[in-house]
Amino acid sequence: MRCSVLFLLGSATLSLTATAFAPIAPITAPARLAVSSPQQFITTHRSSTTSPSPSQLFESRNGRVDRDNNTPVVDYDALLKYHGAVVIQMSLIAGLFFALDTLVDITGIVTTIEQSTPIPSIALAVPLFYTLSLKSRVFNPLNNARPNMKQAIEQGSGDAQPPSRGFGDRIMPSWTPPGILFPIMWVLIIGPIRAYSSALVWQANGHHFLDPALLALVFHLSVGDVWNTMNNTEQRFGASVTGVLCVTASAVNVAYQYYTVDEGAGHLLGGLPMIWFAVAASLITATWQLNPTTSSGALEPRYPVLREQEDGSVSSSSITQFAWFGAAGSDTS
Repeated sequence: MRCSVLFLLGSATLSLTATAFAPIAPITAPARLAVSSPQQFITTHRSSTTSPSPSQLFESRNGRVDRDNNTPVVDYDALLKYHGAVVIQMSLIAGLFFALDTLVDITGIVTTIEQSTPIPSIALAVPLFYTLSLKSRVFNPLNNARPNMKQAIEQGSGDAQPPSRGFGDRIMPSWTPPGILFPIMWVLIIGPIRAYSSALVWQANGHHFLDPALLALVFHLSVGDVWNTMNNTEQRFGASVTGVLCVTASAVNVAYQYYTVDEGAGHLLGGLPMIWFAVAASLITATWQLNPTTSSGALEPRYPVLREQEDGSVSSSSITQFAWFGAAGSDTS
């Protein structure tokens, strides 16, 4: 019964953003060609179906489209880097977990603490998971810096400050929570809940860090860090909608995995954090609808696309870069 409630809560979280998507415009039939004779129809048809020149085909293959053809070009390079970043981040953290498990087995530190001190063993894991919850991005090769909360708060109060990524650099809905609420939620509420529930799982599984349920948390954090790259660094408003839904779905999976190991841990992650993700998903979707592209006025696709240049053509290179290798500057805010 409790597991069913957890699934219902996760489903409700994902469905809150469904109504925010813009409706698809109806398809209209093309206008009829005005012809007075079969010969005129043949002449008109041939002139309207002229084959593209070799130069036009070459430009299309290099990521450029005609100004009159506003078809978005999928940024496959970004998709590869997003997935690669998740794999790299999960591999590095899994290696860290393996090293910690080896250290615990060799030293027997957990058994020593439990037998000789009144400190519960869970106290060893809480600081680690809290730090990982807030600073997991150090294992991610992309530039996924968070918004500058100080600038966001000062901007909300009317002080003249440079716009903060994720806040002042885009149009946001009128019901956007005040900037001060975000650090309170992540640092004082979501972070501690993640840390304590993860420590409960670690204790219940026999003090093993390299555990499937805990790796579900690592996957969730990795997806969230990639989403920060999309939303804050690259300002891909459309792709951010899909990204935040992936983050929410991975959070539902973590809550379920934790529930299978420790019911209390599953309930902790399936409560307030899921409500917060529902608000975040709705906010990202509404922001996407308020920020159409400047050239065509249409909403960005909900997948990464190559950006338009000043001359109206589409760039052949992706804006997504690995910050670790000096291709993009990183922001420590």
